[in-house]
Amino acid sequence: MSNCMDKYKNDFAIKFARLMEKELPLWKKTQKEGRYSLCNGTWLGVYFISFAFAFIPGKHETGYNLEMHFWMGVIFCIASIIGAIVVENKYYQNTIKKRLFPKLLKVFTERISYPGVIITNPEYQNSDLLKMPLNSRDTDDKFSGEYKEVPFKIEETTLSYKTYDKRGRLDKYIELFKGVALHFLMKKDIKSRVLIYSKSLFKKPPKNYEKVTLEYEKFNKKYNVYVKKDQNSEGQIEARYLFNTAFLERFMQIQTSFRVRKMECSICGNELLFLLHTRKDLFEMNHLFGKVDDIHQYRRLFDEFASVLSFIDVLNLSSKTKL
Repeated sequence: MSNCMDKYKNDFAIKFARLMEKELPLWKKTQKEGRYSLCNGTWLGVYFISFAFAFIPGKHETGYNLEMHFWMGVIFCIASIIGAIVVENKYYQNTIKKRLFPKLLKVFTERISYPGVIITNPEYQNSDLLKMPLNSRDTDDKFSGEYKEVPFKIEETTLSYKTYDKRGRLDKYIELFKGVALHFLMKKDIKSRVLIYSKSLFKKPPKNYEKVTLEYEKFNKKYNVYVKKDQNSEGQIEARYLFNTAFLERFMQIQTSFRVRKMECSICGNELLFLLHTRKDLFEMNHLFGKVDDIHQYRRLFDEFASVLSFIDVLNLSSKTKL
């Protein structure tokens, strides 16, 4: 991915400097307001109630220990302050994201939107990567756009299956996926569905799929590849044609850039879907008590988007090829 990184690194730094020159006063003001809000009347009330709550004697308490209750109050108060910081920091980060991301991400491609269009439920369901029907989702950050005539969608999401009892109460909850999903519409046409799993997922071979062993040993050690069985037996040929060395290298680079241990991929027709499993919050901004204009804290964001566009750029997903 070094070529892609070098291609964008200088532009990213220049764009960042220009944005900071123009927007920094407003963003610092927003940050200062977020800090001051921790001392507003509402939060001060929460801190006091948390502290006072600790002085309520327990139901079976014998011999009221004032010192013990005092230190419990201190602990409860500190916990409430930490909670307030988490809430205000999230609000601050979301506010800055809406102002910064649409401008900063233009360094990669003008055709990118934040918030973007979501990956649809059918696109997830048809991938053969989910073990149960998808009927509930909670999507956080989402980006969409086009690069080299290849439409893409990126989102941080939780997918799940839920059932309810007759009274409308939640009866069953099964998490199907949590992490970052990447969706591409290629200019290629893959007739047989191909699935790729990180070996750390410990997934059983899917039904009606057969395993493909590639010649690239480094890739084989990290991933299992399966192709759907079909009558014309072209699946194995398609998979081997698609998975050249460049594809496999950039595939692994996406997992490295997003710093996730588990990844799945589904390819069929012109659709390519990545599921990057992680419970971490990605695409995060600087902290409420951090420096807004420190470019190093945005380096991870740069690496993530550079890896995505490198996947399109280097692998030439935009080339019109029918296998």
